[in-house]
Amino acid sequence: MWPTVLAGFFAAAYTGFLFGQCEGCDLWQTPLLPLHYIIQAVLAGGALIVLFPASLGMTPHLYAIGRIVVIMSLLIHLMILLGEVAILHPTDNARYAAYLITHGPYRALFWIGAVGLGGIVPTVLIITGAGVVWAAGASVLVLAGLFAYDWCFIMAGQRVPNS
Repeated sequence: MWPTVLAGFFAAAYTGFLFGQCEGCDLWQTPLLPLHYIIQAVLAGGALIVLFPASLGMTPHLYAIGRIVVIMSLLIHLMILLGEVAILHPTDNARYAAYLITHGPYRALFWIGAVGLGGIVPTVLIITGAGVVWAAGASVLVLAGLFAYDWCFIMAGQRVPNS
């Protein structure tokens, strides 16, 4: 299992570095992107542990650790996510792409999908000690929220004209 986990970390970090190679998309030129993708990989892995504990052979102790991993990585993900759109970006293109995410055509998917249903609601569900069914629902919301955020981030970065 551990070689697979290590390969997942490297694949996530490499994805962040690949986005950094896209010089035409200023929104993707942040040095924190590899770290953010590693956090997202940990979050997705924790969500899968909480969603399918029996299938993965999780003991109650490991399941509890999985819930803690989801909470911690979800809070870090939300801080990075909100920081990414709130900071003053160095170029006009990056500022415009961040504007497209927070106030433009991706705002509903970002605020409702990624932040609300994919971040805040699952955090509350898991912190309040919800049962297994609610925790599984929170995991599904987390995974959907990750998809919503990455969709917004990728599409907004490409929507800004290069010239």
